[in-house]
Amino acid sequence: MDASSSITRTVVVNAPRSAVWAAITDPDKISQWFGQRTSLDLSVGGKAAFTWDEHGTARAVVTEVDEPNAFGFRWAADMEADPVIGNSTLVRFTLSEHAAGTELTVVETGFDTLDRDVADQKRAREGNVQGWHAELDELVAYLHGVKA
Repeated sequence: MDASSSITRTVVVNAPRSAVWAAITDPDKISQWFGQRTSLDLSVGGKAAFTWDEHGTARAVVTEVDEPNAFGFRWAADMEADPVIGNSTLVRFTLSEHAAGTELTVVETGFDTLDRDVADQKRAREGNVQGWHAELDELVAYLHGVKA
């Protein structure tokens, strides 16, 4: 996979895997670190929506649920759009045990499949690099304040 078409970020969270799983799959918990409002049907094919007051709503479709190991979705690159091939990327969270708690890796792929010119694909990826950096920092901070 070409690194310019994907994003990978790994964080270690001082929390049990069950708490990290809940934080990435429970809409009330997601809304504590990822946008302001979340709706999520936690089943393959289920719909999700992540809303940021300042950006709008990113719509998604769940692609994988393997509790407590992996969770994935396809989300639209543009706010307020339904995710389909050509306008969306795949996001996959994997969780594993770590001496300090839980290792969480997020991989987002498919920027090179967006129906955009190469410069716009690159801008979309760079925006999400910054987004995942900030959002995962918020997740770590949120989980460090949560008691399991």
